[in-house]
Amino acid sequence: MPTHLNLHSLRHTNASLLIAQGVDVRTVASLLGHAQASTTLDIYAHAFDKNKRKAQEKLGKAIGL
Repeated sequence: MPTHLNLHSLRHTNASLLIAQGVDVRTVASLLGHAQASTTLDIYAHAFDKNKRKAQEKLGKAIGL
């Protein structure tokens, strides 16, 4: 493994990729071992913001904007 990577960065990448693919927060939290989904939301809020933008774009297309 390259020296700039560690298990924590792989864990973070894994969680971010799952969120980006639309996996629900409870599932991601469970896989990470977080007792509360709110912990996952706090740590990975940036990843959910991307999903929020995608959802807004999809809604816009659906209603013809």
